[in-house]
Amino acid sequence: MNTKLLNWAPLVLLAVVATGCSSSKADAQAHTSDTGKAPEIATLTTPPPGKTTTKATPKDPDAGRPRERIDMTDADRKRLYAPYLSCLKDNGIDTSKRGQEPGVLGSGPTTDPKKAKNAGKVCEPKLPLPAWEIDANNPDALDFGRKVVQCLKDKGVKYVELSTDTSSGIVGPALGGPQNDMKSITKGMDLMPECQREVAGK
Repeated sequence: MNTKLLNWAPLVLLAVVATGCSSSKADAQAHTSDTGKAPEIATLTTPPPGKTTTKATPKDPDAGRPRERIDMTDADRKRLYAPYLSCLKDNGIDTSKRGQEPGVLGSGPTTDPKKAKNAGKVCEPKLPLPAWEIDANNPDALDFGRKVVQCLKDKGVKYVELSTDTSSGIVGPALGGPQNDMKSITKGMDLMPECQREVAGK
């Protein structure tokens, strides 16, 4: 099937649980009669002066990377991608050239594969993650995608279905059907942001 997947461009925190133990009065009396000594009671100790205790810091599930939002405007998205595009340019990949798109490396015929690979590795921490609603790591992304597909159909997009290909890291509709219907692709692309916002707002 030849379809066009749209990549529209958001875990578990570790906690430390303290546990304590106590002895009942009956146990204490039994222990005293057996040993002739009063049972030892566990107490909390205060660290000596000069020593401090530290709490575990929860890890950032996004590893510090920026993340898109469903309600972003084109201007918002441009600002979000600016550091990433600047990093690519500093590493020899200028995506401002015709035929290149943000997030795409090596699509130009003159792009050096080694240079593109290196730039991708260096700049990956600055590459924005997809909105959480369409992130393949989100267990609710499939449900969100199905609702977006229904929204697009309700608005007149004829050939649209939920793509099962999540290799891009996102869950999203595939437009155009087997015949690559351009009307469905164009209309679906135009209506996608609107449908995503509508579903996210419910």
